[in-house]
Order: sequence, then structure tokens, then C-alpha cells
Amino acid sequence: MRDERLASRYIAESIVRGSATGVLCALRTGNLTPDLRAKMPFDSLKEAYASVLGLAEAGEAFAQYMIGNVYFWGDYLEIIGDEEAARFDSEEDYYAFAYPIAAHYYELSFRNGLACGFGNYRSIYESDLTEIDFDTYAETFEMLVATGDPLICNDYGKFLEDEYDDAEGAFAHYLLAVERGDNASAANVATCYGRGYGVAEDPDKAFEYYIMAAEAGNPNALFQVGNFYYEGRGNVRRDYTQAVRWLERACAADSEDIRPAAELAICYQNGSGIARDDARAFALLRKLEHRLDELWEPVDAQVLLALGIAYAYGRGTKRDIERGIRYFDQAIEYGSEEAARNRARFEKSFFGLGGWRMR
Repeated sequence: MRDERLASRYIAESIVRGSATGVLCALRTGNLTPDLRAKMPFDSLKEAYASVLGLAEAGEAFAQYMIGNVYFWGDYLEIIGDEEAARFDSEEDYYAFAYPIAAHYYELSFRNGLACGFGNYRSIYESDLTEIDFDTYAETFEMLVATGDPLICNDYGKFLEDEYDDAEGAFAHYLLAVERGDNASAANVATCYGRGYGVAEDPDKAFEYYIMAAEAGNPNALFQVGNFYYEGRGNVRRDYTQAVRWLERACAADSEDIRPAAELAICYQNGSGIARDDARAFALLRKLEHRLDELWEPVDAQVLLALGIAYAYGRGTKRDIERGIRYFDQAIEYGSEEAARNRARFEKSFFGLGGWRMR
């Protein structure tokens, strides 16, 4: 389990005992306090940096990774001090200088079997500030899969999917990531089963892997599990109580994802799986009003109907029949018979002078 306070304590202890690598770690994590600087057995950050650089040149993988980080994250500027750092005219000028050096040391660490710098290496490759070509990048990626790092396996699966549409290869690497301990990657395995990508389509297998990824906190998997219960897919029976449980977790994990909000809003408005709560339903619907084009069948019609009900009857918001009618009309265009029945309950007042009213 991650424990930042314990990690900081051990880093601090390593510095007191003479670890130059500990100094760079503390600098990177923001833990190099004035008090800790006073305790480090180095005259300066430059001296600590030089010590780690020597280890990197001698072939120590973690030191190579740390030197890559020094340049990638810009810690080098603090190490050399303001006077020397002034030679860089801009941030872009600095990174044009630093990224090739960072890439070099990351590549050395990769050859020594350490994969943890690859995310930064990928950012460098995508920046076009180095001469890393596609073939070199792809070969490096493939080489790192052999280290057994599950995150690399998952990312390589995505690489195969995006760059080559290699369904079988992508699925195999997603599965390998899970087998090597990254349960969050199970979301990609589930997606493959769900769409029949690289493996026979199997909604029940998809659900099994979505559950695994959801328990690991993957936001998309949390939504997908909720959606399985909301719709009733494969051998999973519709269960709104379970749907609300998982959709709430999905909302908490990613507040920008409107998918769980859409289904939750309908559950709260209808009292499906939970006590009816018009205020909560409308709060969720408000998140959707300007993103309706992102919805999908049949939820798009359901959300339009729910908005129509909220406004036309004043459920969770101030009553605005005309606005509600507009949403009913849109839902009717999507084939909603319930929207048609609700719209029929309203009519224009005599000659339209008084607006809309209930029949």
C-alpha cells in the first residue's frame, strides 16, 4: 500500500546516511527542506548530482533513471542555480537542451532492465525535441515488455491496438498485464471481450474482468459494471440497486465522465434502486444539458425525457413548462412514447397568450 509519509521518512534517513540518490529523490518529491539540506553530507546539490552521475556512468540503472528525471522534470535548473540557469531563454529552450540528455539516460536504464522511466521517455518522443524515430521507439517499447513490468505490458497492448490494429497482440498483452498483477488493466481485457477484439465476444467474460478492474479503482470499469446492472447484459440481470451502487462510485472516481451521471439521474428521478430524489436527479441532469451529443442510445432519449419531466413538472428545479416541452419534443424524435404521453398532458392556453398549461 502506498505510504508517502513513510517513503519521505526513509528518503530523509538515506540522505543523513550519505545517499546522493536520496538527495535527488527528495528534490524531485519536494521533500528537500532547508532542515534536511543542512543535514546532507554534501556541500551542494551539484556535488550530490555529480555523485549520482558517476553511478549512472558506471552502469547503475536506478542512477541512470534518476539522472534522466533530473533533466526531464527540470530539477537540473535548481541544481545549477539561477546564474547558470539564466542561459536558457525560455522553457522550450531548456527542454530542447534537456530532453535529448534525459532520453539518453532513460535508454541506458532500459538496457539495464529498469522500465519505470518509460512514461517520461514517451513524452519526450512525442515532443519531437529529440531524434528518437518511430522504429527506435517501437523497439524500445517491445524490449521493455521483457522486463515483466505489467504497466508496460498494458501500454504496449494499447500501442499495438492504436498503431497496427493488432487485435490478437493487443489482447495478449492486456491479459499479460493482468496476469503480472495490474488489475486495473483488466478493463482493457474486458473491452476486448465486450467487442470481440482479438478474442471471441463474451459479455460474461467482459463483466468478470470489469469487476476485477473496478475493484482496482478503474473509473471506466466502475461505470461498465454499473451499466451491466442498469441494462441487464449477458447473464447479469437488471438490478438498479447494484447499478446505483457502482454508478455512484464511478461518478466519484471521475466527475467529468457524464456516462454514470446520465444513468444515475434516471435512477434517482424514477426511484429505481434508490429512493426518489428529484434534487439529486436534477443536479446530475444539469451536468448533461450542454453535453447531450455525447450520450448514446437509448440513454439519450431517457435523459431528454428526464429533462422534460424535471422542467415541465418542476421536479428538482423551478417549473418551466416551455423548456420541458422542448425536451419532450426532442425525446419524441428519438422514439420515446413516454415523452409523447407526457407532452400530451400540456397545451397552449387560449390563443397562446398565457403560455403552456396542463390540460
